[in-house]
Amino acid sequence: MSRRTALTAMIAGGLGFAAFGPRGAKQTADGRIVLDYWEKWTGHEARAMQKIVDRFNDSQKRIRVRYLTTAGIDQKALISIAAGDPPDLVGLWNYNVPQYAETGAILPLDELDEKGEVRPERYAQGFRPVLMHPDPYTKKNRQWAVVNTGGVLALYYNKGLLREAGLDPERPPRTLEALEEANHKLIKRAGPGTQSALERAGFLHIEPGWWSWIWGYSYGGKLYDAENDRSLAASPENIAGFDWVQRTSEEHGVDATKTFKAGFGNYDSPLNAFLTGKLAMVIQGPWLANVITAHGPKDAQGRPMLDYGVIPMPVIESQLDEKHPVGLIDCDIMVIPKGVKRPEACMEFMAYLQRQENVEAMALAHYKNSPLAVSSKAFLENHPNRGIRTFDSIAQSDRTYMVPRTRAWPQIKDELDAGLQRIWSLERPAKDELAMIQKRSQDYLDTVEAQRTQRGYGRGSNPTRGPAT
Repeated sequence: MSRRTALTAMIAGGLGFAAFGPRGAKQTADGRIVLDYWEKWTGHEARAMQKIVDRFNDSQKRIRVRYLTTAGIDQKALISIAAGDPPDLVGLWNYNVPQYAETGAILPLDELDEKGEVRPERYAQGFRPVLMHPDPYTKKNRQWAVVNTGGVLALYYNKGLLREAGLDPERPPRTLEALEEANHKLIKRAGPGTQSALERAGFLHIEPGWWSWIWGYSYGGKLYDAENDRSLAASPENIAGFDWVQRTSEEHGVDATKTFKAGFGNYDSPLNAFLTGKLAMVIQGPWLANVITAHGPKDAQGRPMLDYGVIPMPVIESQLDEKHPVGLIDCDIMVIPKGVKRPEACMEFMAYLQRQENVEAMALAHYKNSPLAVSSKAFLENHPNRGIRTFDSIAQSDRTYMVPRTRAWPQIKDELDAGLQRIWSLERPAKDELAMIQKRSQDYLDTVEAQRTQRGYGRGSNPTRGPAT
């Protein structure tokens, strides 16, 4: 996006000055450099980061960081960068890296990290690919980000409900075959037949429904062939994964599930379906433990009473390897925008933030696993999330996966979100729905490749050309 295009878009959208986010003096009265750090967090998550920012500000006299919560951060940051007035540091989502790297909106950290304080090797194996992306012109794989907080997905299960259904809570289902069997036993209805009202479900792919696209990975599949820039939505593994979705829907009943799910409360509330026992198993990140602590049932001393366990998301029998679990990496990142005036000061704060004591302090406050390759003994032993070692084992695994690394991902995800609802509703066979999704996804990928070629860094372009302005 050019500066003129950015400004025109702002005017057309009526965003005005506010779209650039908060602004203030860039130097204090005593001569300190002021860095504006835009972040998306609010509430306790923001307070946890503010404590670390305050400690940094108190630790030296050269730099002062201002923490600024910013709504719509990914688009506002792009506009500000294009207009030549960027924040100094930005907290984004991991899927933003391809777009920001390919449009020249952020600085590669391997040029700034002279002391090797944030190099990829410091992070757990599963997180390293999140930080990297090919430079669009040289094709060299470079580091563009650091992990702000780590997150991976796993399966939470209610031990009491498994026990009630005649299942061993100390031997939860680790394969999809076992999960389907457990799901059948955990269903509880008001009467006989799939038309009877549901009172309890085992596992539902549409709850919470945030990761509509992941079901083929439990069959050894993937959605995207990055090397050839091809959509794999209709691969045999993905068809098998979404056939499993439809089998689950048929067993629960489409209408019965719709009515049942309408009674679920908000995620971050005492009426969360997992907390109330309406759902015995759910795929979630480590942050669910924070909801359990905040809103779950408590004993007379105020301690959480929900007896839950956490295991890696089950896979088909042929894919099971408990020493190398499968799981989705879903983390927050931090980048340094192009055009900042003092990139060396930005790197100094970023390196401070990535010290082990600060990384672990943030992870504890967010109930998350550490993204680092090594966690301290005290961190693991004193963590409030009882599944922390499971999350850590997934992060260390060589079989993690992440959001497909393409700028077309937001559009592709929209297709998959809508497709999951149609598949669950049994509107058409999974293979037919996925075939249509694959075609539309490939159209998005081809459009992005055409844009790359137009800018001079497509697959067939001369890689020696410099970045476009």
